[in-house]
Amino acid sequence: MPDTILDKVAARNPGAVEQCLARYGDLLWSLARRWSPTTSDAEDAVQEIFVDLFRYAPRFDPQREPSEATFIAMIARRRLIDRHRKHTRQVKTIPIDATGSVPVAMPLP
Repeated sequence: MPDTILDKVAARNPGAVEQCLARYGDLLWSLARRWSPTTSDAEDAVQEIFVDLFRYAPRFDPQREPSEATFIAMIARRRLIDRHRKHTRQVKTIPIDATGSVPVAMPLP
C-alpha cells in the first residue's frame, strides 16, 4: 500500500491527483507567484510544475528525501528557475514604424 501522495500518483491510484492538488496546490501557487511577473504566468507555471510532479513521482524515495514537501518544492524551484531564465533570455525587439522603415541604430540595453 503506497504511503505518500507521490507514491499514489506514481501508482495512478484514483483520487491521487486530487489529493496532490489539495495538499500541495497552495505551496506551489505561493512559489509561482513569487517567481512570476503576472498571475497568468504563475498559473502556467503551476500547471507545468504539476505535470513535472506526475512525471517525476516515481523517483520520490522517502528514504533519501527529507520529506515529500521538500521533494515537491525542489521540482517547483527547478521549473521556476527554468522559466525565469527563458523569460530573461528573450530577444529584445524594436517595432517598425507605420512606414515600414527600420531604425538606423539599435539602442543598447
